[in-house]
Amino acid sequence: MRLAHRVTLRQLRSLIAVADAGSFTLAARLLHVTQPAISMQVKELEGMVGEVLLDGRRGFRLTPAGEILVRRAREVLYALDLAEVELKAHKGIASGTVDVAAITTAEYFVPRLLAAFGAAHPDITFRLSVHNRAGMADLLRERRTDLAIMGEPPPGLNLRRVPFARHPMSFVAAPDHPLAGRRRIPPAALAGERLLLREQGSGTRGNLERFLRTHGVKVLRADELGSNETLKQAAMAGMGVAFLSHHTFGIEIEAGRLVRLDVRDTPVEREWNVLVHADRQPSIAVEALVEFLRTEGGRLIGGATA
Repeated sequence: MRLAHRVTLRQLRSLIAVADAGSFTLAARLLHVTQPAISMQVKELEGMVGEVLLDGRRGFRLTPAGEILVRRAREVLYALDLAEVELKAHKGIASGTVDVAAITTAEYFVPRLLAAFGAAHPDITFRLSVHNRAGMADLLRERRTDLAIMGEPPPGLNLRRVPFARHPMSFVAAPDHPLAGRRRIPPAALAGERLLLREQGSGTRGNLERFLRTHGVKVLRADELGSNETLKQAAMAGMGVAFLSHHTFGIEIEAGRLVRLDVRDTPVEREWNVLVHADRQPSIAVEALVEFLRTEGGRLIGGATA
């Protein structure tokens, strides 16, 4: 009997949950069932396939056979979700669950956008996750999100890119920093400052490094702190100068705990993009969210930039 006639959706969901969570215990929590139930579903699935699907020697990782089945299982579940959405759309209802992935800097405004969109589309729900640039690239490559919000798209992927808002970035420091209050600070002045950096590979870090290279600035002292919040706290404590998105420090500017340094050729202007897979027909809910971000996103988050 063919595999399609024997495999159940419960078994496929169990395997995907273990692959995503990395353990039977966490997978059981995700699906609100017991751990033995998850183990039984995966074991039965392995028996049907005739191959081991999970390698448990170092945690739980998919075997090559497991990777094939999980990839196709995601497509099956996606197709069923799409069918449900289309059936409701036939009745004139935009509905379904949209998986939204956001780059870490975007977490400061994405909930506001989803709240505004959700108010007009009560039958659409969201699963929002936040990742660094490497994590976003993995999600998109493995097709584990319907829609991504970030700056520059990862290379080598077939994505539809829709710009929806400006993204300014600037240098900030504590109000008593020697550069605070100075006008038209030359970029060369940063060479003598202690810079506070995001992790290697982050979009913010990449934009900072391009700015420094463009102006021939070689920094002598720098600390890698790894998150926007940590950078802000370090800058407020007088540890050094941070380069951050305007979307991240508006509250601190208003409270007088940070100041934006008037460095020449800043703010560095980039753009926010919404990304969807170009070779996959988006659901009506996803397409509605893309259009909402394209037309309303810039207006809604424009006031959040310092």
